[in-house]
Amino acid sequence: MTEAIKKVFLALIVAALISCSSSTGEDVSPTSMAMSHNDSHDSHDSHDHDHGNNLDVSQLVDPPTVSISGRAIETGEVNLNFSVENLELIPINPPSEHESGQGHLHLYVDGVSVAMLHEASYVVTDLTKGLHDFRVAVSTNDHREYYVDGKAISDSISIEIEEGEEAPEVDKGITVEVKNGTVVDGLQRLTVDVGEQVSITLLSDEDDVFHLHAYNLEVSLTADQPEILQFQADIPGVFEGELHEAGYQILALEVS
Repeated sequence: MTEAIKKVFLALIVAALISCSSSTGEDVSPTSMAMSHNDSHDSHDSHDHDHGNNLDVSQLVDPPTVSISGRAIETGEVNLNFSVENLELIPINPPSEHESGQGHLHLYVDGVSVAMLHEASYVVTDLTKGLHDFRVAVSTNDHREYYVDGKAISDSISIEIEEGEEAPEVDKGITVEVKNGTVVDGLQRLTVDVGEQVSITLLSDEDDVFHLHAYNLEVSLTADQPEILQFQADIPGVFEGELHEAGYQILALEVS
């Protein structure tokens, strides 16, 4: 009798353990453990610039297009005009969700984002003497850039300002060259002090866009044509500079 009671009691314990395991729904297989680890790792190592933050419209017969033109009109001023096709330009305010065939323009001057536009023209003021780069990209209502065949739908020009204030003197500079998918002489590192003027000369054998994290600076690169990014290093830390299209780091900027 005692032996029978022990068997019943043991059976109840086994059943309870099985029930607890089923209710948690946990799968402790090696595969599930690896996926959990990778998810955690990705969340900690995510950058401020998401390579997936774009909308590929390569499948469209008539995807959006944009072109930019401009001229210097006064001392330190440039009048820009944009030609957009296959896209309805929508104001960014009030904010709206993505709608196919709609969007706005993102304007960058010397790598700095200066405006989000739904108009076909814009006047840039307070430019210093010298050559300046202007890049316009087509964006969705929710601020993702439109892409075709792996490249942002954008256009860029350079305009010389002959009159105006002199540009600040450069304190530290570096040249970064990319050939055949690799950085010449290896990953470059530039160490500067907070407040210094920095100049980065970029040269790539393929069209791309250089992006500097945290500072949110972008420069459109044309194959075999040097481009210069100049700015004040006012954010302390260590930041990655990468090629947007190619998707790899080419520079480390240390500001202290």
